[in-house]
Amino acid sequence: MTATLTLPAGKMRKLGTRRARIQDDVTADYLAMVVKPGDRTIQIGASDLGAVCLQRGARHEIVAPVAAIESLQAVCERRGISADALRGGLAARTDAGERPIDVAIFGAETGFPAMAANWRHVSSSMRQGGVLILVGAERGAGARLADALAMDEAWVLQERRCGDAAVFRKAMPVDNARTMKSLSAAGQPHRRARGVSRFPLAGLFDRILRPRPAR
Repeated sequence: MTATLTLPAGKMRKLGTRRARIQDDVTADYLAMVVKPGDRTIQIGASDLGAVCLQRGARHEIVAPVAAIESLQAVCERRGISADALRGGLAARTDAGERPIDVAIFGAETGFPAMAANWRHVSSSMRQGGVLILVGAERGAGARLADALAMDEAWVLQERRCGDAAVFRKAMPVDNARTMKSLSAAGQPHRRARGVSRFPLAGLFDRILRPRPAR
């Protein structure tokens, strides 16, 4: 991707270089619309989506192994994006007096125990009205976290993005006991995760946007 611009909802930008998955292009477009300069953003797990947050002028944190942090830094360097506002580590920071989180991104490849542990911090640190973008909301750990959010009245499913990301908004202050109860219920090994299913036309939309193979 050569540039990320804030666009009116429903409009797509053309990318100079597409990501491996069309779903991530759509999620990147959504991030470009919701992230504002000065926002505090956080991502859990490896992903280059954090580069969009940094390009929009956010103070971004990545919770992931060192290799994933270095990979994000390399992506920023290739795209000419300053990484001065990037910080990262194996655990989310809990600095006193820190600005509330505006936008959080949870990746699909994070295991549920790590996802749940980080979610307890992120959910309580996010401002009311803050946005959670849950990638892989229809499978694995992402589906389990989506189920936990469905049990928690503090969170509202705002929309189902094209692809495999679901968007939740924080509707009210969280109750830590309720958060723990919902995470525990969703994480039971015998429980089949439901997650957030794709809307009917998502697959068709993906096929329309997917680049045609060269002749």
